[in-house]
Amino acid sequence: MKMWKHMLLLAMLTMLTACSADYEHEESSEQSGIEMPESEEMAEESGLGAEAPEKETGIEESGPGTEESKENTTFPERIYEADIIYYNEASDGVHLRKDVEKTRTDYAVYYFEIPISAQERNACIAATDRMLSCVDARLPDIEVVVLQQKSYDGISISGNRLYLSPQSWDSVDYLAKVLLAGYGEWANYGIACGYADYLCKKAGADSAESEPDARKAGSFKPVSVPELYDMTLLCFDEKFASTEDVEAAKANAYLFVEDYLSSHSEDELLELLAASGTVEGVGQAGEALEKFYAENGVDCSLTEIRYQPGGALAEYAAACEYACFYVYKDWQDRYWDETPGVSENFLHEDYGAVRAFFECNAWQMQQYQELFGFDSYSNDFSVLLKNYPSSSAPSFCSASKRIIGLENVSSLMHEYIHSLMVGCNLDSPWKVEGFASYFSMKYNFYLYDLLNSRWNHAADSTKYIQEYIDTVGRPIDVRTDFRELDDILAHLDNEPDPNTSYQSGSSFIGYLIEQYGEQAVITYVCSDDEYNAEWDKSYEELVRDWRNYIRKNYSQYSTVQMR
Repeated sequence: MKMWKHMLLLAMLTMLTACSADYEHEESSEQSGIEMPESEEMAEESGLGAEAPEKETGIEESGPGTEESKENTTFPERIYEADIIYYNEASDGVHLRKDVEKTRTDYAVYYFEIPISAQERNACIAATDRMLSCVDARLPDIEVVVLQQKSYDGISISGNRLYLSPQSWDSVDYLAKVLLAGYGEWANYGIACGYADYLCKKAGADSAESEPDARKAGSFKPVSVPELYDMTLLCFDEKFASTEDVEAAKANAYLFVEDYLSSHSEDELLELLAASGTVEGVGQAGEALEKFYAENGVDCSLTEIRYQPGGALAEYAAACEYACFYVYKDWQDRYWDETPGVSENFLHEDYGAVRAFFECNAWQMQQYQELFGFDSYSNDFSVLLKNYPSSSAPSFCSASKRIIGLENVSSLMHEYIHSLMVGCNLDSPWKVEGFASYFSMKYNFYLYDLLNSRWNHAADSTKYIQEYIDTVGRPIDVRTDFRELDDILAHLDNEPDPNTSYQSGSSFIGYLIEQYGEQAVITYVCSDDEYNAEWDKSYEELVRDWRNYIRKNYSQYSTVQMR
């Protein structure tokens, strides 16, 4: 009996020793950073039948976005289920279909592309949950989608989903974007950043980066130009603001949140954050920020333009009440060197110039909507500032796709007028291009700059334009002289026709407005009948009157060489 017990004890010890050796071997191979090879096909996209891992060991693997692995770090076992995500970027450029593995915690839903390592998944979930667990308010539904960098090299927010590749999960910048996914994709980045910083400190897990002295001091930090008090996304980007201004923005964002929470609940702060991403509530957020700045001795006027990350193709997106703009990373204005208000890297640097452009065009769009009075117009157009190598025209409007493609900013108002006219009976070129050409001159500061530069300063000024300049004896002011210039261009034809060119159509529209007034012409252009009962004239009669007007007033240009 004793012999049997002795043999049983010896066998158990042998088994335990063997198990220990196997575990140590597995751990050492994983910690070495060597990963088992996968086929390229599996790395790109796994099949629908891929099994989710039954459990995680808690042993960290190397990953591109994680910090150095900590010994003895353990994570709870997680259950994953196979899923598929479909995603089309709002900038109309990226279309994704990826097999992913999905897991849910008390704070968020996570989707990981299958090759994302266990270490990366655990680091992402741990950092995000740690921050969200400190939110002393009702949490919305938040979803985080982590894709390989080769699958998606960008950051975007769509609804309540954040799309990105592995990065520093403990950073304030990442956590701020998580909050934007939860409380409003167009919301003010500064409020989200300040609250993310507040939550990190509350959780005892500040940003992985060392905190600059400017933010430790706990005092208000002035910025170099007033526009940077906006605290939009671009104010925290060193491509658009100096390093010192970015750090000041971060410090002030945190101080604003601390100050706001001293007299408001976190629910109220998050309501303010959500409101800042809407057309109706952006002013409310601006008032709260202006009050904070006034208390710190700063008088500033804040923008109502909202920004968000642009994703894989666009550098950023901007939104006003009338449209959303997507500025592609490689976009360059086709006529930047001819337009005084446009630089070589226009809209890619200097937040002040970016803000001025979007605020200018938001104002101009407002003027056109009020002028035309189209109550049924839908403000859901996307403006893509994107170069189209194969495009036959510098810019265009696609009514069916609700997209304006813009290769030069001076064309924006022309294309925007096209978008406003969707639904009208525009069955003739003069109604389409003539109308847009004439009215685009009414509110279009960038086009003024471009045409004045071309007509008054270009060495190869067109002969008939130069002759007109010599006749009037002064440089052209496009805002007042464009009518006559269009008339001169129309006169180049022996029998001018409103459908011949943009300029002839514009000249015809201008003549009608001079005779009958703007609103009457807008009504006529949008009507189905070419006969105007109020004027008691047919289209043919109106064209005849216009031709007589051209001949009578521009005969002095009869010697000008025709095109």
